[in-house]
Amino acid sequence: MLKKNGAYLPGVYEEVVLRCTSYVLTEKAAVHIRAKQTFTNPAGKKVKSGEEYLITSEQMETFIPDVYEEVVGMIAITTLTNRQYCVILNPVGANGYPQLGAKKLIKGEKSFFLQPGELLEKGIQDIFVLSDNEGLLLRAREAFEDKFVQPNVNRQPGDKWMLKGPTEYIPSVEVEVVTRRKAIPLHENEGIYVRSTKTGQVRAVIGQTYMLDEDEELWEKNLPAIVRSLLSSERDTTADRGDWINPSKEKKKKEENDVANWDASKVITFQVPHNAAVQIYDYKSKNSRVVFGPDLVMLGPDEQFTQLSLSAGKPKKGNMIRAVALLL
Repeated sequence: MLKKNGAYLPGVYEEVVLRCTSYVLTEKAAVHIRAKQTFTNPAGKKVKSGEEYLITSEQMETFIPDVYEEVVGMIAITTLTNRQYCVILNPVGANGYPQLGAKKLIKGEKSFFLQPGELLEKGIQDIFVLSDNEGLLLRAREAFEDKFVQPNVNRQPGDKWMLKGPTEYIPSVEVEVVTRRKAIPLHENEGIYVRSTKTGQVRAVIGQTYMLDEDEELWEKNLPAIVRSLLSSERDTTADRGDWINPSKEKKKKEENDVANWDASKVITFQVPHNAAVQIYDYKSKNSRVVFGPDLVMLGPDEQFTQLSLSAGKPKKGNMIRAVALLL
């Protein structure tokens, strides 16, 4: 390799193999180099075959690869704002080699070049900004001391906890963000079914703004297709009383249309009309109760409506009318 200014005339026993153009290095671009074989660079450092490294503008303004070097490509700088962060996989350690399996958290505001062998986990991410009605469900990947909360807490692998706002949060490499949750506002006539993942117990939360804890999840109540059809808001309990409902057709209609509109995690409600009665059976306590209208019925987790099969038609036939409310 000949590097000098001016003209050059090859000798009799010389051959020009390749003419190289220098790479211009800036603050935003660096050159990724790989060694073809073991050699000693001009700085006196021994470079092993296959070793990869970066040449930046802090080392030189222009770069011409040596005989035993090849250019892998140009590397653009990675820039983080003060509202961003990233996690680097296999970061380069003090010895200059990637630490395989390790992770490193980089917080903005900062600019840096990714070293050979380093990767960004999930790219550049925005920090979590939580309002007073939001929270994060977090899980520990390994044992560590959580210094974000006061007093400090020693977390064990698999531990789950909720971080509630208002706050800003950047998860460390030992923490996994499972999901982001929002508080659910509920009117006094609205509710949700909540199930504990530890005990399996299901309860109804009614008439308050509620956020699920780390060991809670929404529970979907299973209702027969015929009952869901009878509770449909499109049906009038009194006016549609004479309609005969085919259970098989209602089941097919439920599969096609009702699934998208039905939220089974909300507490089932039914407005009992005037001069009518509804019977509700609790399968856990094995007790039944009758509600007379006008009133609003809110089903508990273990309660179900009692379906009524009434006679109708001329001549009368049994099981012609299906209903939830009995008109008095």
